Amino acid sequence: MFKNFVCVLLLSVALLSGCQSTPEVRSEPDYLDELHGAVFDPPRVLSDFSLMSTTGEPFRLSEHRGEALLVYFGYRACPDFCPTTFAELLRVYKALGEPSDRLRVLFVTVDPERDTLENLRLYIESFHQDFIALRDDGEALKQLMAEFGVTAQRRQLGESALSYLIDHTASVFLIGPDGRLQAQYLYGTDYRDIVHDLELILETV
Repeated sequence: MFKNFVCVLLLSVALLSGCQSTPEVRSEPDYLDELHGAVFDPPRVLSDFSLMSTTGEPFRLSEHRGEALLVYFGYRACPDFCPTTFAELLRVYKALGEPSDRLRVLFVTVDPERDTLENLRLYIESFHQDFIALRDDGEALKQLMAEFGVTAQRRQLGESALSYLIDHTASVFLIGPDGRLQAQYLYGTDYRDIVHDLELILETV
């Protein structure tokens, strides 16, 4: 009887082990070592975020697998870094032939108090009709900024509550077609370096 009990116990353990899901093993992209940006090695897994967008629909990360995403955190009233960065991103987009089916350029506002979806739409589409702005004024924005390592600090300029600037991380982030954060481009990066990296990536899409 004892031997039968041991056999049943071992069989149960084997069956339970077989039912357990094995962790997903990801292979790293072949192009990772050739990127000119500051590479996340290994690429950083991101939570699936969903923010309202200037398209009128929520933008959910998981719905854009198979596409490359360029993400920039800033705000509409930014006097310098933001407009300069988007002028460069426009050069990138045009150099690649405006591949709207394979590349998304995203602007996430860090100033939801002043930035409505409507004025964000007017702002971002002044650079290109394909560019999209995202907005959230709650925990989703805070969590997203934390995952990217983005900081934003309000600097008051006058007595009015709405008279302020925001000192913020001024990098462009690259999310690869697998949905992971793959590279970061510091402010002032030559747009041709971003073009180079995206040409490598879009060849795989």
